[in-house]
Amino acid sequence: MSRKNSDELFHFEENQIQTLSPQELVSQITAEIEFYQYQTAIFQQQLSANNA
Repeated sequence: MSRKNSDELFHFEENQIQTLSPQELVSQITAEIEFYQYQTAIFQQQLSANNA
């Protein structure tokens, strides 16, 4: 999950694209959800610290 700036544009040839299995898809989606939940928790802590 190193690509956090989604405004970057990439062009790939069709033979460079690999289809993920359902398990790989669920794993990647779960990892992204956990990452954003962690980021949200950090931001909430920062807000609490700034409002204290």
